[in-house]
Amino acid sequence: MIIINTLFYFQYRYEQASVIENTLKVFNDSQQILRMGHENRIPMHEIKKELYRISQVEMLKAEEAGEFETGSLLLKRHQLSIYEYENEIYVHFTDRRRGIEHILRFEDKKLYDRQILLMALLIDFSVWAFFFYIIRKITPLKKLKASIEEFSKGDLDIHTRVEGKDEIADVSNEFDKAITTIKQLQGSRNLFLRNIMHELKTPIAKGKLISDLLEDEKNALRLSKIFKRFEHLLGEFAKIERVTSNELVLNKKSFRIVDILDNSFDLLMIEQDDVQIELDAESEIEVDYELFSVALKNLLDNALKYGTSKPIIVIKKDWISIISAGEELDASLFEHVFNRKFEDSSKGLGLGLYITKNIIKKHGFNFEYFHEDLNNIFKINF
Repeated sequence: MIIINTLFYFQYRYEQASVIENTLKVFNDSQQILRMGHENRIPMHEIKKELYRISQVEMLKAEEAGEFETGSLLLKRHQLSIYEYENEIYVHFTDRRRGIEHILRFEDKKLYDRQILLMALLIDFSVWAFFFYIIRKITPLKKLKASIEEFSKGDLDIHTRVEGKDEIADVSNEFDKAITTIKQLQGSRNLFLRNIMHELKTPIAKGKLISDLLEDEKNALRLSKIFKRFEHLLGEFAKIERVTSNELVLNKKSFRIVDILDNSFDLLMIEQDDVQIELDAESEIEVDYELFSVALKNLLDNALKYGTSKPIIVIKKDWISIISAGEELDASLFEHVFNRKFEDSSKGLGLGLYITKNIIKKHGFNFEYFHEDLNNIFKINF
């Protein structure tokens, strides 16, 4: 609109300049007619009639001109002034040395031609109307963007359905269908996990009781380990169901990292001497104490089980990393639970890393893995 109105302004200035140029031409023609009339000794009233006949210019006396000097001054020179007054052009010429004063009046259609103004107003109105039309059309797109941001944070209780037949409405409605499908799938998954955990608890409890009654200590010990492994897996399933459920509300409070680590040591039933701690800064973070302890516990558990050296825990103000020597891991191992690349008797099902990754994500932290100097490094950025 600034560009368009600037162009119209220059067009208006051009028209004004054209009016002044035309006025000067009319004035010069009038002066020539007056000069010829005086030379031929024609009476003044006849000269005025001839002037009006040829150029449609009126020659006025001062009392006939009225208050034309209160109008808009278009041009002023030494002896010449041009005014616009009541949509007419007034030319005031004075020659004091010769005692001459002429007041000429005539009409110039360009002066009160409203075509440029009307065109400018029409285009301005059209631009504004188009602007508000676009704003109205993209409002659903803004709502869809906000809904996608909420969806990316794990909120499935959103609705993006809108009325309409345009492309934005189609995308919003299809996204709403996708959310509904995902909610159904997540509900089915959670129900499946809950049913598995409920159904397995009873046979596991009975199996542990039977293993305790066996007289063969070797087989009893083997069965006991098997059922403990089943119990451990049930616990991991429970954590997955809790962490990935939208019903989970983090109980976040401020804790020292060293205190959370102590709780992780207790969960693993290890001593502080089993790891090497490099504390560069005493920092506090706002976390769910129980869940974040589980996340650190899982990382330490992997480092102890599969590392070839004592794990090193580095604590900085803005991050914590757990380092252990070993071969580089495939990054996809902890992207999905039950990853087939990770399923063997020595590595388990990859549940620990999957749970850790989701707990860290729930807290809004950044979880990184990289292999450097023959060390596997898991880093949590606060």
